[in-house]
Amino acid sequence: MSFRKNAALCTAICLAASMTACGDNAAEDTGEHGYLLESETTTAFTVEINTETLASEQEEQVNDLADTLTGELENKTVKWLSFYDPWHPTGLGNTKPVSVELFEKKYGGIIENYPTTWANQYSDLSTHILGGDGIDFFPASEAVPKCVISGMTQSYDPYVDWSNPLWEGVKDLNEMFAVNGQHYLMACQATEGYVVYYNRKTIESMGFDDPKELYENGEWTLEKFKEMLTEYVDPDAEQYGLDGWFNATPLYLASGVPAVSLKDGKLVNNMKDPAFERAMQFQYDLNKNGLVLDKSLFNWEPQLQFMGEGKELFYIGGLYEIESAAEIWTKNFGSVEDVMFVPVPKDEQADKYYYNAEIDCYNLCKGAQNPEGVARLMECVIASYYDEASLEINNEKHKADYGWTDEMIEMKAEVKRLTTENPVRDIYGGLPTETSSLVSDAINQPIQGNDWYSVRDSYFDVVDLGVNDANAQIEALG
Repeated sequence: MSFRKNAALCTAICLAASMTACGDNAAEDTGEHGYLLESETTTAFTVEINTETLASEQEEQVNDLADTLTGELENKTVKWLSFYDPWHPTGLGNTKPVSVELFEKKYGGIIENYPTTWANQYSDLSTHILGGDGIDFFPASEAVPKCVISGMTQSYDPYVDWSNPLWEGVKDLNEMFAVNGQHYLMACQATEGYVVYYNRKTIESMGFDDPKELYENGEWTLEKFKEMLTEYVDPDAEQYGLDGWFNATPLYLASGVPAVSLKDGKLVNNMKDPAFERAMQFQYDLNKNGLVLDKSLFNWEPQLQFMGEGKELFYIGGLYEIESAAEIWTKNFGSVEDVMFVPVPKDEQADKYYYNAEIDCYNLCKGAQNPEGVARLMECVIASYYDEASLEINNEKHKADYGWTDEMIEMKAEVKRLTTENPVRDIYGGLPTETSSLVSDAINQPIQGNDWYSVRDSYFDVVDLGVNDANAQIEALG
């Protein structure tokens, strides 16, 4: 999930949290690490899950993997600052990550959580840095380059061995976000991006082909997606099309071109790129043809419960939507056997199946009291993602704790494959706030019914000035 000014705090638990949101700026979704602080939610009910105890076979697998990790830690405590806590079970349906099991078993590691809020995260970080409190790390998806420019983060290169097989496996991913040849964003993996949810009862009632079968046959494209929406939508019959807060970015990234990218350590404004412009006009056409749920009719809120009620066709969201106890997420989506998801459709005019990528990533705080500890924790995270036994443990957790089916597990792996092969990430959230907000406003307008070319002409020059100014500040860092 990415942190932007107009972002909604995406709840990890459907129905169990009551949040407000606007625009298409997804909150951080980081695979097994994407959960909000309990203090950020209004809990409708609590589901008890055994989040602390592994089965004996799983315990042995974790021990074996821990033995492959290297080094020791004299200082075993690392300090985490964020508006969400991905490391500890909250009692709201999330489970203890395998990476934390590894950190505890191998290093006796302890992760101390320093809570903040969405609105105050950067001001609190600055206060901690100035106070010399030794905060070690914080969420990183939108920290580059702005936190590099502001001096709130430091390069982690001195604390990792790039010849270590763990880091070698993610080196290319880390290179994508390097600034002046230094690595500030600790990227552990490109995680599953946003997906398209649907209810099979609704699909069957319309006589549509199952999107899963369309995907498997290479027929799941943006045009097919639009065709199905066109045939389904009938507001007079309470049949609504595309729902969700975060539709714009996953759809335009299918073109392979983000609004702002980082190339050779420098920012690039792509708002006039032909592929990007085509993707934005596609979204304008969706709205113009009434295929996007009109949130103004529903107090400006998504209506996820329509999915379970058979009143909407598609909903774009992260896998966190169903990474909670089944008693929670089925309240909106419908029964487990009817719920399914597929990748965001392929842009048939793109040369590859590009996919919106969430990056499981972190930043080393300026003045960190235990950078070595953070580096070792990151290695635990990386190991947990790429070790087959750990992946199997994670899959079993999804089935046992979240009620997932084997079909869901298989599709999750397929989305991960697409994300790994051709990841695309928009870097605009890492721009200084004023420029970032302008880009955010611009990219959300076509799906809200505004012609892209008019939007582009209003925003391009001022965004370009902001990008050029940020590049000058990067260059001045030396």
